[in-house]
Amino acid sequence: MMNWQLQNFDQQAFIRDYWQKKPCLIRQAFADVVSPISPEELAGLACEEDVHSRLVMEKGGTGPWQLKYGPFKEADFLSLPDSHYSLLVSECEKWLPEFTDLLDSFRFLPKWRIDDVMISYAPAGGSVGPHIDEYDVFLLQIEGQRNWQYDTARLDHPTLIPDLDLAILESFNAQQSAILEPGDMLYLPPGIPHHGVAVDGCMTCSVGFRAPTATEVLESFALEIDKRELGAQRYRDPDLETNRHTAEITSAEIGNFRRMVENLLDQPDSLWLDSIGKLLSDTVVDESADESKFTNFEQLLADEWMINPDSKILYHCDNTTIRLYCNGQVTELAHTKNRLNAVQQLCTDIELPVFLIKQCQQDPALSQLLLDMVNRNALIPLIDE
Repeated sequence: MMNWQLQNFDQQAFIRDYWQKKPCLIRQAFADVVSPISPEELAGLACEEDVHSRLVMEKGGTGPWQLKYGPFKEADFLSLPDSHYSLLVSECEKWLPEFTDLLDSFRFLPKWRIDDVMISYAPAGGSVGPHIDEYDVFLLQIEGQRNWQYDTARLDHPTLIPDLDLAILESFNAQQSAILEPGDMLYLPPGIPHHGVAVDGCMTCSVGFRAPTATEVLESFALEIDKRELGAQRYRDPDLETNRHTAEITSAEIGNFRRMVENLLDQPDSLWLDSIGKLLSDTVVDESADESKFTNFEQLLADEWMINPDSKILYHCDNTTIRLYCNGQVTELAHTKNRLNAVQQLCTDIELPVFLIKQCQQDPALSQLLLDMVNRNALIPLIDE
């Protein structure tokens, strides 16, 4: 079991000088790194139905930079060329607890910001081409060596190679270059062109960060407006213009429509809070997985419980109210110190300690919260490793 402990790293200095500003190379960010998964095990994971995986072949496919999506079969790997390909598996923290522990090293950043852990394997010469990402990423070498070339400034209007399934830069002139060995880590802000090429058979762990678009925020806001039936106001034009062609849409009418939307955006903080909280905690969890529903808290005491790896749990509080957002749904609790402590543990712990279950049993609001989470499959029986 790896002990993921960040080294040679000043969190405050990093946020001040590098976060969303410029690349940062940290030598031996983690000591004595041994990959929790082998290339063969990674390939086996990529054959599973529920695992998100991709194969990128620069050469050896039906054309340059061929992209294939999993799940794969053993024959897919047996037919691969000797070099110039990459296997990428996303959300590895859901399948390997060791990578959940790795994510704990980045808790100095907001939990909702952290997206997933992707593991890539490539033989010598393998890469996914020069590209940019529109999110922050930490690139941690966990096996072998990879040569990273990268710029130091954001590229806002990249030119891509046409007619590819991959977004590969047409031209790339790196300003920096570094060979990463196990334990070395490179941070790249959004929009920084970069290109990693395997020096030998190597594995790289990418910790990606979520950055919702303005459109995603607006869509979530619109859903909350619709749920509360606040968007029913229709267009009005008491000062209708008469000096115009019947088919014309006038500038005054455009202004009327714009003011309709602007007025709609002027909503209380509570509505904005729920629309953002639901957006950031939204995820796909199979709520029908358990056949039986729990109706009383005593049923929970028969098992040990853990957070469903697919769950996202966040909270917001003020002096009077705690709002817990779990998988896109909200639960409101009156604010007490004990409730806040319990909610914070639900948001951070993987396994629920017995004392927390018993503490929740003494509080009707918390016991109902746990029952609801179990019945929505946000909490599941503890899996014995």
